[in-house]
Amino acid sequence: MCNVLFIDDDAFILSAYQRMLRGTVYQGFYLQQPEQLWQQDYLNLLQNSLQIVLVDQHMPRISGTELLLQLQHDYPGIKRVLISGDLQSALRQQPTVLILDATLAKPCSKVALLECLQRLGGELTAHT
Repeated sequence: MCNVLFIDDDAFILSAYQRMLRGTVYQGFYLQQPEQLWQQDYLNLLQNSLQIVLVDQHMPRISGTELLLQLQHDYPGIKRVLISGDLQSALRQQPTVLILDATLAKPCSKVALLECLQRLGGELTAHT
């Protein structure tokens, strides 16, 4: 089982990701308010069992790239995926020190999402 965290301020999008993961080997966690990531429940997840985090670029108070940069600094072993409706613009604004493991255009199809997770999850199992 591969633990995956989705962070997006849009509840409809989070619900779509949840439906996409049904019946797969991925255990999804869903966070609508990015600032909650630093609360104890999510800190335990980050420290103990999270393998992949997918973050939307455009959210209030913090951008996806800012959040991923914090995660890269604090939890470098977690795979980082940026999701954006305007991926080219998001990548141009990306801090040069941020290392992304993958990107996805928003909205993404179930096939695209699962291919991305499989590629990143496969990398994880190859290192274990």
